Amino acid sequence: MNEALLARYDASLRGLARKDRLRTLAPRAGLDFSSNDYLGLAASKRLGDAVAAAIARGTPVGATGSRLLRGNAPEHEALE
Repeated sequence: MNEALLARYDASLRGLARKDRLRTLAPRAGLDFSSNDYLGLAASKRLGDAVAAAIARGTPVGATGSRLLRGNAPEHEALE
């Protein structure tokens, strides 16, 4: 990046800080009840490896409808 652009960013950040409007992201802490990952599966290496293997085998993935409407898959059974 060029120096002028970095100086503009720096000035903008200092302006936000002066107005107490600068926000920082806090590290994750506690239980997550605000997303769909309340079981913490997104951080599971074992599950990630299993998903990668399923994709490599050609298992279809994606946001689908309810299992009651679209049908069940063996991967769901294995996960449960």
